[in-house]
Formats: sequence, C-alpha cells, structure tokens
Amino acid sequence: AAKPFARFQTTFFKNAVPVTDCLPFPTERPPAPSAHIFKDKTMNRETLLSQVAELVKTKLKPLVDEIDRNGLYPEDFMRELGAIGGFGAVGTEAEGGNGLGLATQIAVLREVGKECGATSFSAWCQAACAWYLHQTPNQAVKDKYLADILQGKVLAGTGMSNTVKHLAGIEKHNLQAERVDGGYKVNGALPWVSNIGEDHIWANTAQIGDGYVMFITGGQWEGVTLQACPEFCALEGTRTFSLNFKDVFIPDEDVIAAPEQFSDYISSIKSGFILLQIGIGAGVIDGSLGIIRIANVVNAEVNSYLDDSYDSLKAALDEAWQTTERLADLAWNNTPDNLATLKLRAAAAELTLAAAQSAALHAGAKGYLMRSPAQRRVREAMFVAIVTPALKHLRKEIAALEAA
Repeated sequence: AAKPFARFQTTFFKNAVPVTDCLPFPTERPPAPSAHIFKDKTMNRETLLSQVAELVKTKLKPLVDEIDRNGLYPEDFMRELGAIGGFGAVGTEAEGGNGLGLATQIAVLREVGKECGATSFSAWCQAACAWYLHQTPNQAVKDKYLADILQGKVLAGTGMSNTVKHLAGIEKHNLQAERVDGGYKVNGALPWVSNIGEDHIWANTAQIGDGYVMFITGGQWEGVTLQACPEFCALEGTRTFSLNFKDVFIPDEDVIAAPEQFSDYISSIKSGFILLQIGIGAGVIDGSLGIIRIANVVNAEVNSYLDDSYDSLKAALDEAWQTTERLADLAWNNTPDNLATLKLRAAAAELTLAAAQSAALHAGAKGYLMRSPAQRRVREAMFVAIVTPALKHLRKEIAALEAA
C-alpha cells in the first residue's frame, strides 16, 4: 500500500481551526446550471460556482492545448467569466460585485485551474487587482476602476512582484517616482507582468524617497511600453510582458495608496493577495487527482507502490482547503493572520508539486506524451512554487516572523 502523505500532515494543519460554517468544495464538478440561472440576478456561492464550472467546461476546456502549446490568451473566456460574476466576489454589491467574499473568489480560481492552470493564473491577476481596489482607502480610484474589473469589462493585471520581493529584502525596487503637480512621475522597468495588454490596466508600486506609492496604470498611458518576454516552458497564454516606464504621469485620482497610507495598506492586502494564489494550486491538484484516478483504472495495483496515492493527496488537499477558507474569511473581514497565511501558501506549493509529480508517475509513459495533461500539470505546478511569493521567499518571511 502507498505510504501516508506524512510530510504534509504538519503541526500547522493539525492545529488548524476546523471550518464548520463554510461550504465544502466538491472534487467532482458540480452539475451544469439550467439556462435561466444565468439570467437570475440573485447570486449565491453555489450558483456562482455552478455557472463557472459550466463556462469552464464549454468555453475553456476546448482551448487548453492551444493555450499551453501556442500561447493563446483566452480573452473571450475571461470577459465571460467576469460577466457571470467570476471576479465579483472580492467586491461588494455597492462596488459592482456580488459580495460573496474572498473564500468564494479563491474557489472560482480553483474551478478554473481544474482545467487550466495558466488561465487560473490570469484570473488570479484580475482578482488580485480587484482586491487591491476593494481595499484602497481612496474612493476616487475605486470609483473609477473597480466595477469594470469586477465585471470583466476591463481586464487587469498586477505588477506587484518586484515590490513584494523588495519589501522582503530580496530585490532592489525597480520603479521610482517623484512628486509633481497633481500626481507623480514614474520611471523604471519591470521584467514580467501578466494579464496585461494595450487595452488592459494594472496595479504597480513605485518607490519615492523612503516610501512607496501604489497606483493604476495601463497600456495606453503615455510613456508606458510593453515588450515581449522570452518564451516560457508554460503559462505562455497569460499575456505576460516586460514593462518600461518613461516619465509616466500618474494623476492623484489613480493612486491606490499614497506614501503616508502605504504601510497600513500593504498589510491590509497581503494575506488576500497570497491566499488567492491557493486557488491556482488547488485547481492544479484537482486536475492531477483526475489523472491519478484515470491511471488507476488499469494500473491500480502497481501504482499502489508509489509514495503519494490519490487518497493521501486528497486528504491533504481537503485539510488545506479548510484552512484556506478560514484564513480567507479573516482577511475578508480585515483581521488577517499573515504568518498562518505564509505557512499555508508554502505547504500548498509543496503539495501542488507533489500531486503533479505523482500524477506523472501514475500515468507512466502515457503521461510523458505531449498530448497528455500530466506533463502540463508538472509545468504548472512548478509555476505555483516559483510565482511571487516563491517557496524560498515564503520560507524566508516565515523564518523572519518566527524569529521576531
């Protein structure tokens, strides 16, 4: 029999507070909604996830190979996902969303990731930008942009990787700002920013003296240049570009957090920003479990000698998911537990890597074929472990917090 998945039965998971008031997230796809549900203005978690599952099945699944192999960006799917409320959980009804909360938004990303990790990441970029605007203390920028992002009318990215790494002492800050009349002037370059384009917008932060200013900018802003990146081994269909800023003017009305607001503000978004990424990993794990289940139809006996079985991986995922929902509720209610969030995100990266590798081993030679989803899931899992905050970054921050 397969060995227990012991390395993920950590003290952290064992001590996690059980979630008894959150809906369980099924491994199997929920039933397709009837047509009238899409026209129903009422929205709850079950309805939304059913709609997302149906949209993923009918509009995203047929495109997955094209996204993975040829870098197709599924723009129509992204906009339709927004139209049915797929980004709206991180905004209140007054803001133009559905108010279902951070835990529901993470579940949406998981549903997308069951079929395509790349598109789940693109959807994470959109949801993260919406989360920033939901949390901003500045009403002008919220009123200007948030509703359109929540509803998928405008597609949005997040250019915060450099800032997050800089604040952890890993990188120098690449964007620099100076105060000018009516706003800020920004110069610098960023190597990789995703879910962007000429008609997209995104969030960035620039250093100004000893402080920072966070703001919205876009592909049509004067002085902003998008450049193609070197080819990646996966996630090519995410509209990822390098950015150059040359004397880019940022008006005060586009500021998400001014220098005097930034310290409190970044603390208010950090946990949610990180927890949303667990939706990507959970989806990749779900897809990997599906591969294992199919492989075991014929080869269950020999597969039982592998370290990580379907049951052990599924048990670890279910436990991590309960903790995700608990921490997401805390972040949504502005009482985040940042250390627990970092630990969970690190464990989720490790679990995603293990699940994808196990799926490839269960599939055997068939999983090594380009047409097999097993090799794609391995590449997607690598991304979950290296996207900011990467596993090594998470461990650095955890060690610093525990030593304090």
